Amino acid sequence: MAMTMMAAALTLAIVTQDQAALRAASKDSAQQQAVLWQGDSLEIRGEKQDFLQVYDYRRERGGYIRAAQVRKVSLEAADAPELLSVVRFLRDTPGAESLGISYAAAYLKAAPASSITAEPFDALGAMADRLARRASAKQGKQGDTVIAAHLEAVAHYGVNIRSFEREGRMQLCYDGDAFRRVLAMVSAQPQQRAAAALGLTRQECVDPALGPGARVALDEWRAQVLERVDLKELPGHVKNRVHMRRAMVWSSVAFERARKGQSFSDAGQRALDELGMVEPSELTEDDAGAYAEAGV
Repeated sequence: MAMTMMAAALTLAIVTQDQAALRAASKDSAQQQAVLWQGDSLEIRGEKQDFLQVYDYRRERGGYIRAAQVRKVSLEAADAPELLSVVRFLRDTPGAESLGISYAAAYLKAAPASSITAEPFDALGAMADRLARRASAKQGKQGDTVIAAHLEAVAHYGVNIRSFEREGRMQLCYDGDAFRRVLAMVSAQPQQRAAAALGLTRQECVDPALGPGARVALDEWRAQVLERVDLKELPGHVKNRVHMRRAMVWSSVAFERARKGQSFSDAGQRALDELGMVEPSELTEDDAGAYAEAGV
């Protein structure tokens, strides 16, 4: 992750409010240098009255910001647990993804490498994925402005959100780097692995412009990712999600094989078997639509 500015300072200011003003002097009437958004990280260079003197490496601008609009963050190893606590709080908070990702990046910088588990990557992936979903939905003019600013903020931490056109609208998807890190860690818990596998294999994140060969390779890779999920210790509703995703992926594999004139019966049967293992009583309201789609 690109965290150059974080490497340069042991104390940062993380912006907690959208549309915070970076001003030329320590007063509200001073010229506005830039508009800052939640999740932006600033190097602290001094304090004056109710303002912090800061430098914004992303925009290459210095100035002053009201202290109430930021939180001071220490990157000392001793303070890493406190940063992780904030990440836990923000992980499932809609609308706070860019702020949560900034805290996750700060934690990964502060914590000793030997103490880092899969948890911060699991949280980072969940927040990046949710931000991409929000960006794909119509938010209205003001909402779109906020989302665009948040996407720029998280890109500074190395979070890559790709986009392509699907059915006449733009689809945005997280590239899944944090999820891949979770799957590569021996210490990852079963639910973390399941969440990572589901995050990496979303059907709506398959680019429709892929050629037949690339689509086959992608579907087979998605099937392998899902195959490595151990279902034994997962709660029923998460098992259902894995079974449904496997069914959709194997159905796609069968379709591509049939289109190429290859044998597809095994893949088709695997899709039916996975769908048959779904427990309807464990379906959540949100999963009912996916279940119906998987059965088509």
